Amino acid sequence: MRFKAFDGDREVDVEIEPLDGGYAVTLDGQRREIDATKLEGSYYSLIVDHRSYEVSVTAGEGGEYTVRHSGRKRSLRLVDPLVAAAGAHLDRSGPAQITAAMPGRVVKVMVEQGEEVVEGQGLIILEAMKMENEVEAPRAGTVSKLEVVEGQTLESGEIIALIE
Repeated sequence: MRFKAFDGDREVDVEIEPLDGGYAVTLDGQRREIDATKLEGSYYSLIVDHRSYEVSVTAGEGGEYTVRHSGRKRSLRLVDPLVAAAGAHLDRSGPAQITAAMPGRVVKVMVEQGEEVVEGQGLIILEAMKMENEVEAPRAGTVSKLEVVEGQTLESGEIIALIE
C-alpha cells in the first residue's frame, strides 16, 4: 500500500507491505521492519529495529491521525495518491461509488441506507493492518446502497456504498 503522509508542510512517501508477523515500512526510500501489536484503546506496541515503543494513534477526519509517543504529539495526514487522483476527477453530478482502498474488516457502520450524508461524513470504520480507518463520503447526497455489515471482511476495491 502506498500513501503520501503530510507532517505539517513536510510530504513523505510511505509504502507498507505485510510481512510474516509484521510490516515492512518504507519512508522516503528508507525501509524498516516493524512488528505492531494493538494494545488497549488507541495504544500500540511497536518494535522497530529491535527497539520497543508504545504509541497512541487516534484517527480523526479526512485522513488525519494524532500520534503520541514519549510525551510528544504529532498530527499527520495520510493520502492515498490513487484516491486523491480519482477525487480530482470525480463527477459530482452522478452517483459516487465508495470502495475499500485496502483489505480489512468492517468494525462499525455509521450510516443507514436512505440516510442523507454530507461531504467528509464517516460511513464506516475499516480495520486494516491493525489500524482503524474511517471511510468518508466523498460528497453530499443520499446513501442509496449500503453493501456492508459490521464484522464483514472486505477486499481492496470491494463496494462499500453508493451515494446519489
